[in-house]
Amino acid sequence: MEVSICITTYNHEKYIEECLMSIFAQEFDHEYEIIIGNDNSSDQTEAIIFKIIQEHPKGKNIKYFKNIPNLGYVKNTLSLFSKSAGKYIAILDGDDYWLETSKLRKQYDFLETHLDFSAVGSDSKVIYEDLPIASHGFSDHLNQVLEKDNLTDRKIFQTSTFFFKKEILKPDFPVDIISADRCLYLLAGCYGKVKVLPEQMAVYRQFSASISKNVSYEVMKKDFAIIPFIKKYQPEYKIWKLKSYFYYTLMSYSNVISLSKFFNAAFGYFVYNVLAKFTWQPLQLYSVIKWSLHTIKQKYQIKKQHKKFI
Repeated sequence: MEVSICITTYNHEKYIEECLMSIFAQEFDHEYEIIIGNDNSSDQTEAIIFKIIQEHPKGKNIKYFKNIPNLGYVKNTLSLFSKSAGKYIAILDGDDYWLETSKLRKQYDFLETHLDFSAVGSDSKVIYEDLPIASHGFSDHLNQVLEKDNLTDRKIFQTSTFFFKKEILKPDFPVDIISADRCLYLLAGCYGKVKVLPEQMAVYRQFSASISKNVSYEVMKKDFAIIPFIKKYQPEYKIWKLKSYFYYTLMSYSNVISLSKFFNAAFGYFVYNVLAKFTWQPLQLYSVIKWSLHTIKQKYQIKKQHKKFI
């Protein structure tokens, strides 16, 4: 088996058919499997999947699993990885879909011919289902090669474009975290370079009520468990950069947060960001300090404007 396509789904009756059809449309000549983890949906997601399995000519490629009770996103994802037989794994969320019919072929061919790379992603098209916001691209790193020092950057690529070597996975991958994608990207950096293709290869749907937009400070803080896991497999990751990265996410993405906890996260981000980028050149150091303070002020104003402080 060359590729396992892992799909996590929960109450995606409006989207799961388009998701699967985008896989069936792929111009890919190698053997692949589709592994779906339905996290105990309460809508018609399961019925739609069964219908496609039974009626579509490529439905036989689907391996379907339903979690009762539900596992949550991270455990559901890891469960699919454990069931996969492919040399490579491609991720596709059940409410997203692939835009390019050559997506699998291009990513597969890239890793087959670039042995020092462990993964490849791409740009994606962000669309807003229930918000009056125009669609736009996602990645700020188009056509770049990323290594350990780059994988803590923001807006690398979105999960539904990620394609990686299964061999990088580890049995002690942390489960009590919120950001399986961030952990996975950093893990890929332990074993090779990561390429970002410039094409918009997937559609990434955004919803106002999504988990990532309503996570609390306490839940977001669980992601700090990623740091010792990553350092275990690649000690060369810079601890200050990792801490700066996760303090940034704690400050930015915790949408249920008190003012004191925001400033606690902001202080951690400021200290570790300055340490990570420290230089004896006064003008460069001043620039780092200035930009760090600007970032904190910007995040504070956004949260204040949207009344996110409790």
